[in-house]
Amino acid sequence: MLPLDMLRAGEWAEVEDVSGQPAWVGRLAELGIRQGCRVQVVQPGSPCLLNVAGCRLCLRPGECSQILVRPVDDTPAVV
Repeated sequence: MLPLDMLRAGEWAEVEDVSGQPAWVGRLAELGIRQGCRVQVVQPGSPCLLNVAGCRLCLRPGECSQILVRPVDDTPAVV
C-alpha cells in the first residue's frame, strides 16, 4: 500500500484504507472514496485531480496522503 499522492498521472488504484477524523472519512465516503473503490489520478500536485466513478474531484496533497491505495491495471471496475 502507498499514499494516493505517490501515484502518477493516469494511474489507477484501489482504495485500501482511509485515515483521519471520522467526519473527514465520512465526507470522502459520500464523495465515493471508500475502501474497495477505484480512483484514477488525472493530475497530480496541488490540488490533485482525481477521477472517481466518472466524477472529477480535487484534493490537497495532505488529504491524498491519508488515502492508502494499491495500484491496479488501467481498467476501472464497474461501480
